[in-house]
Amino acid sequence: MHSFDIVIVNWNSGLQLKECIESIYQAERSNCNLNKIIIVDNASSDNSLGLLTENESLIIVQNDKNLGFGKACNQGAAFSRSEFILFLNPDMLIFQDTFTNLFDYINKNDNKSIAVYGIQLVDDNGKIQQSCAKFPTILRLINRSLGLNKLNPNIFPSYTMENWNHQTTMNVDQVMGAFFMIKKEIFVTLKGFDERFFVYYEEVDLSKRVEELGCKTLFVAEAKAYHKGGGTSEKVKAKRLFYNLRSRLIYAFKHYNKVEAFFLMTFVFLVEPITRSVFLLLKGNFSEIREMFIGFKLLYKDSLNIIRQGLMK
Repeated sequence: MHSFDIVIVNWNSGLQLKECIESIYQAERSNCNLNKIIIVDNASSDNSLGLLTENESLIIVQNDKNLGFGKACNQGAAFSRSEFILFLNPDMLIFQDTFTNLFDYINKNDNKSIAVYGIQLVDDNGKIQQSCAKFPTILRLINRSLGLNKLNPNIFPSYTMENWNHQTTMNVDQVMGAFFMIKKEIFVTLKGFDERFFVYYEEVDLSKRVEELGCKTLFVAEAKAYHKGGGTSEKVKAKRLFYNLRSRLIYAFKHYNKVEAFFLMTFVFLVEPITRSVFLLLKGNFSEIREMFIGFKLLYKDSLNIIRQGLMK
């Protein structure tokens, strides 16, 4: 019987963390073994940890400062002794049949070429979220910087798979990090998440390295769980934008040639503030324009560090 551990990174998740863990324990696991739930807390200032009930299968790691998502995931993974590691966001709720449906598929179809599993994620209304994506090419990222994908995703595609209904099990480039299950052996071989990505793009980078290793990512439509989305990053929109753009550029410097990476950086620095402002004005989101410029100011101040981090081997 396959075994797995769950790693959850917590940062001021409040009641969501408690509800997430309760849903895990309540879920059926007759065809799989859950050994440990490992929570890595990135210096939360709320009482999210205090709401939890201690038990022998729960491991809590408390950091005295926010070390970032990728590094915290690596911390949690170091405690895993199982075949699979499931990286799970605290804004997830596991359904009664989530694990049994997923491992029913794995028990019948797993092979050495498959390294990562993802599942259907649904929202409050039961609508399937677009949780799979293609690897971001330079053209797809420029379409995103210019906002062209919002005008016509068929002509100017982004890397997200908006036009796929996510109702079929198939190989994909990447699955969302909210529910990201990887074979521990592969995770160790690839030395885990690249900690240069403080948050965002860390699962994209890991999935790219999985592909380069000759392995696959599989989206399993037979299993599903609830994902709220947004999470605690909704509270810090300027920093969320900063880290998203920063990680995008580090990914570009790591996986593209230098000319393409600097070309993209020019677009992000000079063009994207304009296109974002236009879209926010058209939507009437005037309050978010200030947050946007704060995010870009943080990005400009970190520009040399981004280049240095991105060019590191």
